[in-house]
Amino acid sequence: MKPIYGLVISIPEQHDIISKHCFKTCGKIIVGGIVDKELGELAVCRIAKEQCPQFDRELDEPIGEVNGDPLFIRKLKMETNP
Repeated sequence: MKPIYGLVISIPEQHDIISKHCFKTCGKIIVGGIVDKELGELAVCRIAKEQCPQFDRELDEPIGEVNGDPLFIRKLKMETNP
């Protein structure tokens, strides 16, 4: 099992950095995403936190599974430059 990370698109500040970093700069976001009843729309990726320059933090425990792989919620750092 390889972890998968959910990025909460419904949070406006996260939506902006996900759009800019995950879809444009990194480009390794998994197309399709997930919709969670409580969190809303999630973009998903498999990039380890050590390889993600925007990584801020993530949950210690998964919130569920996607095709048998544990799903963790991840937050990206907000940009400091305008």
